[in-house]
Amino acid sequence: MKVSLIPSGRTTLLFADEDDTGLCWGYETNCPQHLGYSNAHCPGDHKGWVSSKNQQLQTFINQADFGFVKQQILSKTTMCEPTADGESLLECSSYLQFCRGKNLYLDFRDLPARKESFRYKMDVLKKGQIGGKCKLDKSRLHSEATHQSPLQSWAPEIQHFEELSDMVNEESQICDVFIDKPTFIMKIDATVNMYHHFCDFFNLYTSLHVNGTHSKMFSRDINILIWETYTYHSNFGITWSAFTQNPLMNLRTFQGKRVCFREALFPLLPRMIFGLYYNTPIVWGCKESGLFHAFSKFILHRLKIPKRTAIDQVVKPKIKILLLSRNTQYRRILNEQALLDALRLSPRQYSVKRVEFTHETDFRHQLRVIQDTDIFIGMHGAGLTHLLFLPDWAAVFELYNCGDEHCYADLARLRGIHYQTWTNHVKLQPQDEGHHPSDGGPHAKFTNYSFDKEEFLRIVDLAADHVANHPAYRHMLSHLRESATDVIFIKSLEFKNQLLLTRSRKHTVNWPKNFTLTETKETQKRPVPSSKTLELHMKLFLTLKRENFTTVVVKSVFQRKVLVEVEWIHLLASLEILVLGLVVMGTKGKEK
Repeated sequence: MKVSLIPSGRTTLLFADEDDTGLCWGYETNCPQHLGYSNAHCPGDHKGWVSSKNQQLQTFINQADFGFVKQQILSKTTMCEPTADGESLLECSSYLQFCRGKNLYLDFRDLPARKESFRYKMDVLKKGQIGGKCKLDKSRLHSEATHQSPLQSWAPEIQHFEELSDMVNEESQICDVFIDKPTFIMKIDATVNMYHHFCDFFNLYTSLHVNGTHSKMFSRDINILIWETYTYHSNFGITWSAFTQNPLMNLRTFQGKRVCFREALFPLLPRMIFGLYYNTPIVWGCKESGLFHAFSKFILHRLKIPKRTAIDQVVKPKIKILLLSRNTQYRRILNEQALLDALRLSPRQYSVKRVEFTHETDFRHQLRVIQDTDIFIGMHGAGLTHLLFLPDWAAVFELYNCGDEHCYADLARLRGIHYQTWTNHVKLQPQDEGHHPSDGGPHAKFTNYSFDKEEFLRIVDLAADHVANHPAYRHMLSHLRESATDVIFIKSLEFKNQLLLTRSRKHTVNWPKNFTLTETKETQKRPVPSSKTLELHMKLFLTLKRENFTTVVVKSVFQRKVLVEVEWIHLLASLEILVLGLVVMGTKGKEK
């Protein structure tokens, strides 16, 4: 397995292609723990869940890390087995939570009779409307089809699978449409709610791993078919582009037709029993799932969200605080401005920003803002799901959890993000007791709150201490300081070049003999170096300065065949000959 690596404070695996390194995700056969992706650890007490620290860690890995993927893979069994080349295949994990089929037949001819749009229906397929030419193990299929719920398993659909007498391929008369590309069939949760919709995206990412480590496991040339007839709409919809380059489809796309798929995949679902990550019980005391970390980096990379090192080139960065404001009926911060003012007056000199993320806010913009955040503050609500995409060193401060104490605390430790919340109930003031909309009874989520400023600052300072002492943050600061020094250097270099290039003719005698020009009308005014040439020289300088890796730079320069106007650059004596030797000069497209 070959892995492409992207540094992000620790090695980040994003794609698997061929075999030339020992690195692995953690679920493969013979993957040593020290070469696996996960950094999961258990610094806290397991509170009686298990009997040892080793068992605590392994439980966490199996519940919420790449061990979960491994369990899904190991539980896969063949439900319908091909007996000859070109026949169909159906294999599923336990309880039909994940299924994969080849040369499958699905019959949607009765959909036009259903006049109203629908989702979460368990009667889309009936007996005989899904099948393939293979040997079906009916008893095994029946024993696994016990989780009968729309978003828990594929039992409502796969239970109707039947053996067919005809082959399923491009020439089959039973196929009105034949889909050649791999197609992921998705039953999705609430698309307006980030917490619930990202259960869909997370489980789709996990399913890429369950499907297998092969050369195209992360290919974007796939189809996604949403198992409903509503037209998909969501502010988070751009996230699909991390998985596919093709338009989304739904059941309306194929209504009235018999559709055959060369490869159909039924991914893990957002509300599986003991699935991830909705309402999942996680062993106490453990944090930093490699699976969640990889998902975060995968989405940020595919959506081209820049890291802090590309956003914030300053000499002395301040800890950046982002307060997520709610423009809703409930869970608003009544003294929000007073808290913001207190942060801005803090002797810690925080950089403070307030945002509202609405359904109209571009989601890529939201992710860019989150990546530029060290401490993320917000009331209990789906917006806190943004913590999945914070930098590794960041902290999240759930200002008040409204009695739902595990939801975002668990999500934060799964992602490996430091978590804080309000604990002193004497120092917060609810507007009223809150009234649940269904029964009118008191409920902490259905009111608004004021917070004590001193206690607020105390908790923020604790989060800031975590950020300031985090190794990844300190590494990022050192990188930014080097970058700032480099910027100062190149500005100085540009200034020196301007002076040297306007020197009189008598100074040319000091230039290396091999580079002396005869004075002509064309050379009386020596051109100012282009920005591209300066950038090239700067890259060379940084390479010499940091890595002493001259050979690679020389090779890279000449492979690119950089063409510039004839220029004379007078640099520091130690660099002059080498830099001049590297410039590829050309006039009117003719190389010299």
